[in-house]
Amino acid sequence: MINQASNTEEKFPVLKQALQHFQTARIRKTYADVVAMPQYAKLGEFFFEQIYGPQDFGFRNHSIKSLHHKLSGFLKGEIIDGVGKVIELQDLSDALDEQMAQLMLEERIREDLTMEKYAEIYRSLDNYEQRVYQIDLMVDAVTAIHHISQMRFIGWSLKVVSKAAHLAGMGKIIDFLVQGYDAFHSAKDIGFFVQAINQREKALNDRLFDAN
Repeated sequence: MINQASNTEEKFPVLKQALQHFQTARIRKTYADVVAMPQYAKLGEFFFEQIYGPQDFGFRNHSIKSLHHKLSGFLKGEIIDGVGKVIELQDLSDALDEQMAQLMLEERIREDLTMEKYAEIYRSLDNYEQRVYQIDLMVDAVTAIHHISQMRFIGWSLKVVSKAAHLAGMGKIIDFLVQGYDAFHSAKDIGFFVQAINQREKALNDRLFDAN
């Protein structure tokens, strides 16, 4: 019994990572034409590797929440709201990934996913409205963070605190924020980018739930 529980605990992160690998590959394929555009190259790569990449982001996400909490008393409005949307998006996406991985575990689905099997798992959760909300939140978060990235003092502030953050053991989080700033700042107009996300993800969501 103990061995069975131990095997289950070991299997879950493997399945979750396999799921995230599959989703990352799918996203790369879906938006290959978008990131081929020079103005979206850095932004697309940041999304694939730092937002949807199959990595353990526990420390980073905890650090962002801590930073968000500490700054809430000093910064108001769109900056705090924008970071809050990113945190909500990551929490929701991670929770949905865990639900799918748990179903894979219960149904003894192997980690070598196919689109057909992925659609079956996706649809089985019966959470259409939650998925639509996830897509809307993604669009809102991208739009908000892009707006923030165009503020000159944001880039200057990150550079000023970078060295101190590394010395304080916060190097990972500050590197993530600097990379994110550079990626979003490089795209001056993200209208087509967010439109593509909204249209393509909702169309895919409809197909996955309508599949027989």
